Amino acid sequence: MSKWKDIGRPVVVLGAVCIIVTALLAVTNQFTAPIIEKNAKAKADASRKVVLADGADFEEVRLDPTLIAEKKVEEVYKAGNGAGCTVTTALNGYGGTVRIMFGVTADGRIAGVEVLEHNETKGLGERITTDDFKSQFIGKSGVLSVTKGSPGEQEIAALTGATVSSRTMTDSANVALEVAALVMKGEG
Repeated sequence: MSKWKDIGRPVVVLGAVCIIVTALLAVTNQFTAPIIEKNAKAKADASRKVVLADGADFEEVRLDPTLIAEKKVEEVYKAGNGAGCTVTTALNGYGGTVRIMFGVTADGRIAGVEVLEHNETKGLGERITTDDFKSQFIGKSGVLSVTKGSPGEQEIAALTGATVSSRTMTDSANVALEVAALVMKGEG
């Protein structure tokens, strides 16, 4: 009888607690998952409107899975009114994955940039989120490169001490421009 009190009863009680907690978490998830998904969609829709202000009636574009894996594209939405499309990329920066949404106009120019998520170094790489740095991309088209000096037509001035983050942002812009061109041609 002593072994039951010392070992058996605590095991049964702990097992019952685990089952109850698991059931409560499952029920909670069932109610909160749709709300979380709705909020994430609303945030993404708001970001699309920020990066492509002239866009309306955005529809998701299904891309070739090879293109998604190769280019590290998370999603593409095309504006139903023909204004262009938004492309969300997920490339590796200095501190990990950097998720960026670009708005690209129908004529192939970057209309807006929104850094959605990053883990870049505080005070250095995180400056990719500043309006001063992001504004360099507005109106650009073609293939962009990073420079440590004064930028030319197809160049982006690197952030001092954050060349990797600057390059990641520029590589993401190049991916967005390339994918947007395919989408606007009806390819991809």
